[in-house]
Amino acid sequence: MEITRTNLTFQKIRSKISPRLAIAAGLVALFVVVPLIYLFVRAAGAEADAWQRLFQTRIWKLFGNTLLLVFAVTSGALVTGVSMAWFTERTDVPGRNILRWLLAMPLAIPAYIGAIVHLALLRPRGGYVPQLLEQIFGQPVTTPSPFGFFGAAFILTLFTYPYVYLLSGAAFRSLHASLEEAARTFGRTPLQTLFQVTLPALRPGLTAGALLVALDILAEYGTVALLRYETFSSAIFVQLSGRYDRSAASILSCILVTMAILFLWGELRLQGRARFTQLESNWRPAPITPLGRWRIPAFLLVFGVVSASLLLPAGVLLTWSIQAFLDPETMSAVFRTGSQGFGSYVWNSLWSSGLAAVIAVLMSLPVALLAVRYPNPFTKFISRLCQVGYALPGVVIALSLVLLVNRLLPFLYATPFVVVIAYVLRHMPQAVRASESALKQLSPSLEEASRTLGRTSLQTVLQVTIPLILPGLLAGGSLVFLTSLKELPATLLLRPAGFDTLAVRVWTWAGEGFYLQAAPAAFILILASALPLYFLLRREQIFR
Repeated sequence: MEITRTNLTFQKIRSKISPRLAIAAGLVALFVVVPLIYLFVRAAGAEADAWQRLFQTRIWKLFGNTLLLVFAVTSGALVTGVSMAWFTERTDVPGRNILRWLLAMPLAIPAYIGAIVHLALLRPRGGYVPQLLEQIFGQPVTTPSPFGFFGAAFILTLFTYPYVYLLSGAAFRSLHASLEEAARTFGRTPLQTLFQVTLPALRPGLTAGALLVALDILAEYGTVALLRYETFSSAIFVQLSGRYDRSAASILSCILVTMAILFLWGELRLQGRARFTQLESNWRPAPITPLGRWRIPAFLLVFGVVSASLLLPAGVLLTWSIQAFLDPETMSAVFRTGSQGFGSYVWNSLWSSGLAAVIAVLMSLPVALLAVRYPNPFTKFISRLCQVGYALPGVVIALSLVLLVNRLLPFLYATPFVVVIAYVLRHMPQAVRASESALKQLSPSLEEASRTLGRTSLQTVLQVTIPLILPGLLAGGSLVFLTSLKELPATLLLRPAGFDTLAVRVWTWAGEGFYLQAAPAAFILILASALPLYFLLRREQIFR
């Protein structure tokens, strides 16, 4: 009888939503969605001539270019990520434990830095590789150009496949061996088993990885700008920074956001239909597939991917950095540019990204508490609304903040805090998902027990909930910090005069052709990104 009375008390506590919690979560959702609403209002208020001119001249070409690049890179990332995960998780390829580390680490390298390195190596005139081949053969040798669609697709595939690799690798490790054994028992070959059983079972992880890649390509500016391939993001940037046509930029931004929302909706539909449940409790991993005489070719293939996406960029940047340190003139230019020193770029990157991570995690808490502890259609809607940042590329967020801050918050204009706000808006979904995931692993009975012992809701959150889910919050903060460090277009458009980050300096120096000057900043940016990435991968038990 006493147990029943206690359970009823717990249910009563859980069923009553705190008004303060609902208001806090609602304010967070409002903070996230207002820039997007204002952007659509601004686009709807644009003159009909602006819409007509863009539809007649640019939109269809941009639409085709962007979709083509998204399709090519997503397909390439799926093929590369799944194959690399299969080699390292299911075969006896040599050095697979070390290769797991190396295949994941390209996430620490921004795609535009990889593009800078490959451009310096491969550009038709003056590239290191064409020059070397000309010296060897005594005449110019035609090499693949890094410019245009194929160059952009190749570079972006190299630096986005880890999204798919990590998710498919985790799925390979967790898949029950009996699924594949049953297929083999019914006469399926190993290849048939892979395509008819294993890959369909991995579909939820693969669609999630494909979505991350697709949204990343929609938001990409630096790589496509360097490689001269025009997409919606690069066109919006030009409208804002070059032509100052905010109406045209608003129209293009709304179309880009609509595309991203459609991708999100499609992924949710696919995930909603995908259900794979392992009924047996005696889980065991699938056996390792011996490669036999194919071990060395398989190793060379995996090592080739690692070299192109990690070892080559890191090695070139390290070499350039050493050359820069050995040249007094270059070193002077690196450490003293204009009125700022190199230390200020590092500090600006760290404090702005760190502050954005803290704010994003704090703002994600009421949303996660509301969605996880009081699940219903309304709280689910609030949670989804706060993750709309997935559909907002950095250049679009920059445009919406420029319009809003000028009109409503002029005291924030031309301050670094606008940059921090952009980081929070862009990467809030990562904090929300991390907080929700951590809360789902915490039994609500612990919080309910605290409430029955006389603690208030706020005391329970501060004294019980946050300490217990702190590792998950740190993981979310690390992810926001990592992605904010690499953010380029929003920083370029919103930074005040005299506020440069490592990403901005890398972009500026490389754009002027000063690769030696850009190398130390790029190398430090990669090292700073590698630390939170290492923490995240250790937490997810990627490395064993």
